[in-house]
Amino acid sequence: MNDDHGTVALVGPQGLVDLLPHLFGFHPEDSIVLIGLTPGASEPMGFVRGRLPTDPAKWQPATDEMVDFLLHQTASRGVRTFAAYVCADPRDPDCGAQSRQTHQPIAAYLRAACHARGIRLAESLYITRTHYWSMLSADPSSLHEAHPIRPASGTFAAHHLPRSTDVLASFAPVAGVEAICTASLLDAALCALRDEIRSDGHQTVVDDGIDLVSATIRNLKTGSGPTDDIAARLLLVLQYTDVRNAALEHCEPGELEPARKLWHDLARRCVVPFSDLAAAPLALYATTAWAMGDDGIARLALHAADEAEPGYDLTRVINNLLNSGGSFEHLRGHLRLSRSARQNPATG
Repeated sequence: MNDDHGTVALVGPQGLVDLLPHLFGFHPEDSIVLIGLTPGASEPMGFVRGRLPTDPAKWQPATDEMVDFLLHQTASRGVRTFAAYVCADPRDPDCGAQSRQTHQPIAAYLRAACHARGIRLAESLYITRTHYWSMLSADPSSLHEAHPIRPASGTFAAHHLPRSTDVLASFAPVAGVEAICTASLLDAALCALRDEIRSDGHQTVVDDGIDLVSATIRNLKTGSGPTDDIAARLLLVLQYTDVRNAALEHCEPGELEPARKLWHDLARRCVVPFSDLAAAPLALYATTAWAMGDDGIARLALHAADEAEPGYDLTRVINNLLNSGGSFEHLRGHLRLSRSARQNPATG
């Protein structure tokens, strides 16, 4: 979940549809979104997004949690009007009118949750890539009426923004023969790493891992990516907190693009049974995306990292910084100090 506020005015359901992708920097799909509105319902004053549960038994608790979260986040601003979106999963074979009817109870749960807390739910929309339906209308017949989504222009133009399901799919591990080969390489790298730990100890592995991360990013700056063996080794040593934190320090402008490329590549190598290893590279990817101004992509990467390992510490830290409106430049200052101290340890 996340919260922030916008400054653009909106009018009617189409205005709400136009606004949606600009709240996040991407088109949310497979999601429930709740936004707070000014008294005249003309300006967003906070928002929250949650995954659209596949199990209908989870719809009511999910909507209750979202209403409580947004109410808490907007309490200081006196927001008493909400609007909601149910954003379809394009992979759903019933995506469209049938899925809209299937998910109609979500609108009822949201309205009940808002009413119980003294909040007015101004609108609830079901949205696909091409159409939207009202899920909250005084005229029952209009609940079945599909409205085409008109391409927005000017401030609301969103054709350049990615779709959340496409971004999340880009983080998925490789499949087929490539997945079998990747798992074999990781098995071999794990055996070799265990032997090294027994002979040289963890600290030597950590120190070598920090050097390997730095060398790999330097090589990527000139276009030379890691071999499969080195990539497997990197994935394993990134599980050490000290190595991961040193990797995080590669945050200078000239390092961000190669680092981002590396973290994405490593995340895609996290095939079964190594899926949980993806939390580290995905959290690192999120941080570099944030540093490059792609806050929306950063949030999706954090979501994927949390799926790989719920409660992962770096995921939690970066998510909190994003939600609190923190500046990456502030974090960059701390990372620079940490990097300098590590490279120039005090002597004597």
